Amino acid sequence: MKALLQLLFVALPLGLCGCGANVSTISGKVTLDGKILDKGDIGFHQAEGMIVSTTRINSDGSYKIGAEANTLPGNYKVVIIANEFAISKGPGNVLMPTRITPLAYSNKEKTPLKAELKAGSNEFNFDLKTK
Repeated sequence: MKALLQLLFVALPLGLCGCGANVSTISGKVTLDGKILDKGDIGFHQAEGMIVSTTRINSDGSYKIGAEANTLPGNYKVVIIANEFAISKGPGNVLMPTRITPLAYSNKEKTPLKAELKAGSNEFNFDLKTK
């Protein structure tokens, strides 16, 4: 019994470490016409299937999807959406969104952005164009 417990204490952590070995982490920066995109969301949509990993874009244009997202290696289409919000002039003071990023980048089927993820660390920088 003691030998079995010792084996579990050694094997269990090794097994847990191996779980994340085949996942991808993703980081990078997003710009729009060469200027930092300081808000929005970025999503990696598996080209074949429904797996999506998303995160917020930080104020410095950076983003990071860590191992906890369990993003698998493979081919992905990248969707980026950013809006600004302003209070409407009508009754009710409703926040109204105004799209910052071009519509083509917000649709999985139409986005020109692609990424081939490898196991481990991946870096993808995207410079979106308004024209």
